[in-house]
Amino acid sequence: MKSSKNVVIAAVTAVALAIAVLLYASPYIAMHSIKKAMDAQDADALAQYVDFPVLRENLKGKMMSSIANRLPKSDDSSNPLGGIGQALGSIVVGAAVDNLVSPAGVMMMMQTGQFGPKVSQSTPAQNEGAASAETKNDAARSFSLTYQGFSKVRVFRKSQPGSAFIFHRDGLMGWKLVNVDT
Repeated sequence: MKSSKNVVIAAVTAVALAIAVLLYASPYIAMHSIKKAMDAQDADALAQYVDFPVLRENLKGKMMSSIANRLPKSDDSSNPLGGIGQALGSIVVGAAVDNLVSPAGVMMMMQTGQFGPKVSQSTPAQNEGAASAETKNDAARSFSLTYQGFSKVRVFRKSQPGSAFIFHRDGLMGWKLVNVDT
């Protein structure tokens, strides 16, 4: 009877340990799938790891905050157009974020590390080193991941640790991109 009790305890312990390891490894598994989608240029596969409504709202909030810090305060009586500028900024930001936060836009954002179009400033002489550029591109696309709690991870490029993608747990094993930290 003691041996069957020990077997049950060992089995329960092994199952609990396996679940804990899977929960810990789940963002790494998701990042591996995201990297495969990026390598295959499959925006639809990448889209399953993005919470588009939450990402749109978070990016709109960040952009509006940035604009509000640059524009004069709307209650400033010396500038009667301040309120109009903020309202116009809100409309423009809303439309821009709605257009950019799409499967293709998120793919571009994950590949470049920048939110918005990337303008190439290379010269023909720089284009000759395309083979070395591919190696640099692979290094630039290597990501690191840090936990910021049970349900939140910060994923950043090793080459750009200042900007990151914030993922939240979706269920027990799933992860969704919800914010960009620049």
